[in-house]
Amino acid sequence: MSLAEALLSRAQANTSALADRGSASSAGASTGGLAAFLARAGSSHTNAATVTLADKGVRTRPPVQIASFHPERTLPPANYASQATTQLVRSVRMLLSLSSQAGPNAGAVRPPLQQLYSTTHTLVTHSSAEALADLYDTVKIEIERAAGSFAAALHSSGSTNETLASSITWLNQLSSVWSDWCESLALVRDVLLPLDRSFFSTGAAAASVRPESDGSEQRRLPIWDLGLDIFAHRFLKDATLSGMILSRIAAAVDGERGQTIPYRDLHTSLADMFRQLKAEEMLDQAIVSAANVFYQAESTASMADLSPTQYVDYADRRINEEQHRSQWVLLTDGGRAENVAAARKQLVAQHADKILAGLPDLVSCKQLDGLAKIYQLVHSISRLSDLRKAFAEYIKIHGAAIVNDRERDDDMIERLLEFKSSIDTIVSSGFKRDGEFVNAQKDSFEVFVNKRENKPAELVAKFLDAKLRSGNKTMTDQELEHNLDEALILFRYTHAKDMFEEFYKRHFAKRLLLNRSASSDAERSMLLKLKAECGPEFTAKLETMIKDVDVSKDLMDEYERFAVKQRKDEDSPMDDFDLSVSVLTQAHWPTYPNIEVSLPAELAAAAERFEAFYQKRNSGRRLHWQHSLGTLSITTQFGKAGVKELHVSTFQAIVLMLFNKLESGQKLSYNDIRTQTGLKDEELKRTLQSLACGQIPTRVLRKLPQGKDVNDDDEFTFNDNFKNERHRIRINQIQMKETAEEQKSTEQRVFLDRELILQAAAVRVLKAKKTIKHSELITEVVDQIKSRFTVDVAEIKKVFEILIEKEYMERVEGQRGMYRYLA
Repeated sequence: MSLAEALLSRAQANTSALADRGSASSAGASTGGLAAFLARAGSSHTNAATVTLADKGVRTRPPVQIASFHPERTLPPANYASQATTQLVRSVRMLLSLSSQAGPNAGAVRPPLQQLYSTTHTLVTHSSAEALADLYDTVKIEIERAAGSFAAALHSSGSTNETLASSITWLNQLSSVWSDWCESLALVRDVLLPLDRSFFSTGAAAASVRPESDGSEQRRLPIWDLGLDIFAHRFLKDATLSGMILSRIAAAVDGERGQTIPYRDLHTSLADMFRQLKAEEMLDQAIVSAANVFYQAESTASMADLSPTQYVDYADRRINEEQHRSQWVLLTDGGRAENVAAARKQLVAQHADKILAGLPDLVSCKQLDGLAKIYQLVHSISRLSDLRKAFAEYIKIHGAAIVNDRERDDDMIERLLEFKSSIDTIVSSGFKRDGEFVNAQKDSFEVFVNKRENKPAELVAKFLDAKLRSGNKTMTDQELEHNLDEALILFRYTHAKDMFEEFYKRHFAKRLLLNRSASSDAERSMLLKLKAECGPEFTAKLETMIKDVDVSKDLMDEYERFAVKQRKDEDSPMDDFDLSVSVLTQAHWPTYPNIEVSLPAELAAAAERFEAFYQKRNSGRRLHWQHSLGTLSITTQFGKAGVKELHVSTFQAIVLMLFNKLESGQKLSYNDIRTQTGLKDEELKRTLQSLACGQIPTRVLRKLPQGKDVNDDDEFTFNDNFKNERHRIRINQIQMKETAEEQKSTEQRVFLDRELILQAAAVRVLKAKKTIKHSELITEVVDQIKSRFTVDVAEIKKVFEILIEKEYMERVEGQRGMYRYLA
């Protein structure tokens, strides 16, 4: 009969006693005794005994709880602790070595875990603290022995000359070792759970530290943490084995970088090992160090094989790959950041100068993606200032090449606007409209635009003139406004704004007088832009010019009424043409050369009548006729083409009217034309070229002999074979190229105006300050005129000397560098 059956038989024989002392029995079962232990931990054996007794005919009762009436009589045998401890330790050793190929018990059958748990529980219940401490130390030794066996087996399986494939095999073995260790350690932890509870329960906190013989204290860990700590000590704190592990992991990561092997799944297991062993930084540092070495070698080779633009694509791709790889290879945020920084250092920082050298090619080819990449790469290493300098230098060099190309001055502004448009796109898309790059662009444009101080300002004025003359004939209103705005930006960069004003005023005057403006709204819009940009003083003369034209229209209405009345009073016939005269205020309009010409009788008579009317209306004023600015619309009869309406200049009309007196086919020599018109050779040749040597549909005269140039011995005849499908034909005058003397004269006129402006600015400052230092006066003068032009300090000093001579100011005696205003 088993011990359980004997106890059950005795319990049935004393039923009444059990009933009287039921509560005491319950208490006894929960507190101690082997019977109580068996009732709790060996319920399966008790149930089996009950079934056996029932089969023998013993009458069964409702479930009975077995209790010990005399606990001292049911204690385990005296040698139970020693035997149970030995068996428990042996079982722990077997559990730790079941999956280990190196263990002596490899392949053995696993001992019953419930029995081991019960044994541990019994020992914990009936053993002293010293005995339990010894049991803990013995288990610790077994765990250390097992970990050592695993480590030795893994170490022996490695070799010094590892290939990538063998490294992966070895790491797979390490992953298996770690998996087996965790599985075995989990079983040991579950079996020894009562031991853990005895040390680490709330009431046993003081027992977690045991005094040693030398007086020191040793930290005691739960079984699971103890197993991890020992594994970490054996595998990761051993210099040789940890070196093997980390070097092979680094090699595997490098293989994955080179897309040689798939490694991510294996690394997940190994990363979990380092994470549970609290060694995340160790793994991260090894991978970061390997990244430094890997990318140092690869970037050096790539830089030698690739062009700078190709290398930018390569570096950007590699850094993006490393950022994604870091998310699963590295275990800490700090490690991930260091790994990407290491790749960035080797790929970008070490080759930054060569990367920046590729900027001109990217800008020239307008590779926005490449520029965005180079911006990101350089920004990541905090060297945007170098990129900005290289970008600014590119703008200055290529912009100066356009400005200094004197042979292509005619299309300088178009090329500058195209260049600016490409730079705008690069700054906006490639450099994310970085404010520093926007400022660098502005500064660079200002530098190269003023390489030729006056020419860009002059050409901007001519460009605006061309756009305002063609206007919405060749583009929409929105496109015209865009062109005006872009040209105005170039105007902002120029220092010689007074030079721009001079040329713009000349072209503006011709557009007004010749009615060449395509849109009056565009003209007024441009004036508003200039006024907002430079102030009302800048556009005052231009606004006065518009006012003169408007007043002239009212004046001509008055003249028409006067002419009608005069013809009625004198009973004179009406003129065969309509007269329109613009009376201009000379001080506000550009000066034009006075070209003498002999007007036809009817034109001369009309001019005299208007002058008489004007003198009568405005006594004391004198008119100066500018026939070079006049235009006529004349009706002409051609033999084959029929009647055409020609829009020509006054000089062209005078020449054409000479042929009214000739028979068909009759010729006029160059000398005859010069004598009858009174024009100088230069002006006459330009006029005849436009009538006889221009485009074929505009050749209303024929030159004999044919040719592009007009010579003194040439002859001209009316072109009866003229052909042109249009009824109204505009014959443009051949533009006279500006000579060096005329250019110099214009510049001298501007320079003279500058001197007067400087004098006026200095006097204004002196009048306000009364006394002022030399340096302060220079600063004040520069501030006042900087919106119109720039000037050297030497020029300002000359102005001061002139003002001293004119007695507008004087030097203060005894105070060096001090001036006083003289009223």
